[in-house]
Amino acid sequence: MSMSHPENPGQTACETGQQTAVSNGTIVTLTAAVAVAIGLSFGAVTQDDAFISFRYAENLVAGHGLVFNPGEWVEGYTNLLWTLLIAGVLALGGDPVIATTIMGLLCLMGVVVATWRLGNEDWLGRAAIIGAPILIAADAQLILESVEGLETALFALLVTLGTRSALIGQRRGGGLWFVLACLTRPEGVLIWGMLQSGLLVRAWRSKQLATQAARALKQSIPIILCLIALTVWRLHTYGDPLPNTFYAKTGGLAIPRGLTYLWTHISSHPVLWSLATTGAWLSRAQKRTIPLVVTVVLYLSYVVVVGGDFKPTGRFIIPVLPLLAVLAQGAIAAITASKYRAALLILLGISIAWTGVSRLEDAQGHAQERHANLVARKLVGDWIAANTPADTVIAIHSAGVIPYYSNRRTIDMWGLTNRTIARTEVTTMGSGMAGHEKTNPAYVFSLKPDLYLPEHRVFTLKAWDLEIASSFPEEFVDHYQSRSIQIDGRFLNLWVRTSKPNEP
Repeated sequence: MSMSHPENPGQTACETGQQTAVSNGTIVTLTAAVAVAIGLSFGAVTQDDAFISFRYAENLVAGHGLVFNPGEWVEGYTNLLWTLLIAGVLALGGDPVIATTIMGLLCLMGVVVATWRLGNEDWLGRAAIIGAPILIAADAQLILESVEGLETALFALLVTLGTRSALIGQRRGGGLWFVLACLTRPEGVLIWGMLQSGLLVRAWRSKQLATQAARALKQSIPIILCLIALTVWRLHTYGDPLPNTFYAKTGGLAIPRGLTYLWTHISSHPVLWSLATTGAWLSRAQKRTIPLVVTVVLYLSYVVVVGGDFKPTGRFIIPVLPLLAVLAQGAIAAITASKYRAALLILLGISIAWTGVSRLEDAQGHAQERHANLVARKLVGDWIAANTPADTVIAIHSAGVIPYYSNRRTIDMWGLTNRTIARTEVTTMGSGMAGHEKTNPAYVFSLKPDLYLPEHRVFTLKAWDLEIASSFPEEFVDHYQSRSIQIDGRFLNLWVRTSKPNEP
């Protein structure tokens, strides 16, 4: 049997489709590989917060349970599945920094491929089908977030896979993917509910509301059972129905900050947002558009209400980036149908490349800062481990790298792992840095920590005589002295508790 070529009129539609699919798959794979290469070029840039999960995982492997400090049962993480995966790595003797970098890059590749699968629709042209994964792979902020040791890329992958399953009507409709998503991030259940809301809106318009409602209820059973089991376990283990981080980061509306957060992402991704909004309108008659639009709009509204995030990677928006990229395909399909197709596609490619390079420069600068921060804080943690008694207690705001490497009992002064601080009332809640607003110095220093490491000027090129923060209790100066200790040509500046005969 002779082989047919694409230009051969005797070639079947099936053969043509198969060859196109292979070609598209190759392009998407190469695109994902480029994104991974960029991620590797950033080097070791693990975020401080990731080390909180590392410490929980380490204590679990050591037999202390999922705790930050042995004996203190507080759920100071919001990524249970990710933390358990890290525990597996530690149990096998692996390095969590290296392991989470590799895991994040694998998830990044998965997000690129899953975006392609989510947007692989018959009515789209080839340029539109590969356009969505290219938009994702060109996002330097997503790439950087993937190698910072956190669960963001895994969560985005699970949400994308679950969304695809629900939209194409698979038997379980994405429920099992969203079970994993709920175990990875609490927002998983919100996105599932938002997606089902979109499907119900579509069903209402097509007069199939009752059928879709029954299907949604059936598909939600595994998620409901998972949430019940997870809540019972939380109450039994930690005594709270929600992670302690929820209480530490909430307490007031932060809509102005959230709007700024959203606008920052829009203004830094003009091509993606322009294509997504235009594509959503142009493809409004397509079956998948309403559920995607409803999910994105509701989720972004949630991000605005909670005030966004402090990181410059757009972390809270990343879970719906694939959905935005798929909506953008409608605009790309319109471009390919234009008589000016070639010129418009060239212009689009230049625009994607230009914004991608711009974001890459920003990401590289942030990566350098993260790397320097990681190296410096590891030096401090290693010094504390080698030069202080094992029963030393430290107080610190950024309770990640230094506590992990020092292996000392730690008071987390932002309250992520401390129940009392997490429930402290803050009158200005919602106006400060997201996730860094609750603190309680009077309570912290009543616990008499041996060392207090300030957030600023903790490790510098010259010795600093530290100043006392205005929020500290008046008696702080009676019990602590500022010290500067030289380490590898730099200075560790910290407060050391001093013993006094008349100390109460």
